[in-house]
Parts: sequence; C-alpha cells; structure tokens
Amino acid sequence: MPPTALTTAKRALRSTIKLQLSKLPADSLKSQSQTCLQTLLSLPEYTAASRLSVFLSMPSKEIDTSAIVEHSLENGMSVYVPYIHRNPPSHPVSSLAASASAPPSLMDMLALSSLDDYRSLQPDSWGIPTIPKETIASRKNALTEEAGLDLIVMPGVAFDESFKRLGHGKGYYDYFLTRYHEAKEEGKMPVLVALALKEQMLGKDEVPVDISDWLVDIIVTGDGRCLRRQG
Repeated sequence: MPPTALTTAKRALRSTIKLQLSKLPADSLKSQSQTCLQTLLSLPEYTAASRLSVFLSMPSKEIDTSAIVEHSLENGMSVYVPYIHRNPPSHPVSSLAASASAPPSLMDMLALSSLDDYRSLQPDSWGIPTIPKETIASRKNALTEEAGLDLIVMPGVAFDESFKRLGHGKGYYDYFLTRYHEAKEEGKMPVLVALALKEQMLGKDEVPVDISDWLVDIIVTGDGRCLRRQG
C-alpha cells in the first residue's frame, strides 16, 4: 500500500529536523537542556505534581532529561518512565483505542523505586536508560494505578506553535494517551508538557497531524520560551 500524503509529509519533516539536529553542537544541547530544566521546575503544574512521567533521553538530538528525573526523585515525587513491550501483553482494547493507530509494540509507564534504581538502569542500543525486563512485573504501572499521573514530560522530533507534535513515527505516545484516557474515570488527563530544542520548533500549523495525534498543553523550549495552549 503506497504511503498517504500525511505519512509522506511526516517522513519528510522528520528527515529535515533530524538532519538539523545531527549538526547540533554538544554545548548547545547542554545549554538548552539546562534552560528547559529551569523553566520546567518553575512551572506551577510541575511543582504541584506528585506523580509524573518523564521520557528518558537519548545521548544527543533531544533535551537531556536526566536532571529532571533526579530532581523529581530527590523531591519525593513518584516518577514513571516509558517501557516498550517488544512482545506486547494482551490488554483490553476499547472502541476509542481501536480507532487509533496501534503501534507494533506497546508502551507502558512504569515506576522507578528510587534514585539508585534510576542510576542503575543500563542503556539500550539507542543509549537510552532502560528498565530491565525481569523487573517489570514488580513495578507500578501508571495505567493501573488508581491515582494516575499529574503530568507527562514528552519527547518529539518537531513541535509547532499550534501545539502539534511530531513523534518518531512509532505511535507509542499517542496510543498510550488514548489507552490512558479510556482507563481513567471520566477520562481525566495529565498535563502534557513537551520539551523542545529551538531547532525543533516550527510556526503555527507546520506539523502535519491527523485525528489520532494528541496536542500537547505546554511547550518548554531550549531558548527559554514557555508556550501554553488555551482552552
């Protein structure tokens, strides 16, 4: 089946942004990561949160989230991080979740037990710290915890001023959010906060999306901006 126009547009934009990010100096990544950290820590949504999810970053090409994870754990927050089930467990699929594009693998948000637990994680082939498979059964899962999440810190390849997000093309986050919406009473959602290098930010309506793509609520950028979606 030939790719749709939307799929082609997304692939083209990913290629363009990834090429720019491949040329990003290490000192710029470090500086922008520090700026994002300070902005995020000052958000009232962050300071009010007790349970949050944070993506664990690659060594390059995206905002470094290690200091966010450590600060959150040191301040007594419950921190959940992504875990990708390569052979997904069976799970109920509602009509809403079924209408979204299901990724080939399944992402859950699993809890870290401590700062030492986080620091013990070993990198995967992408250099991303990863929860050991043998520990997943003993960890809390944000989808099944009654309290749920207050805030999700999200990655992406590109974002725009209309709060649209272009992911890496696997559909992990959009499908997780759809499942989360279905799992929680009254569909109460966490605040969705995206972290963006300035090279990843575009103008209004420049990111191609469809109905299965979730908008973010807040975008924190490496050049010190904090954009908030109204309504």
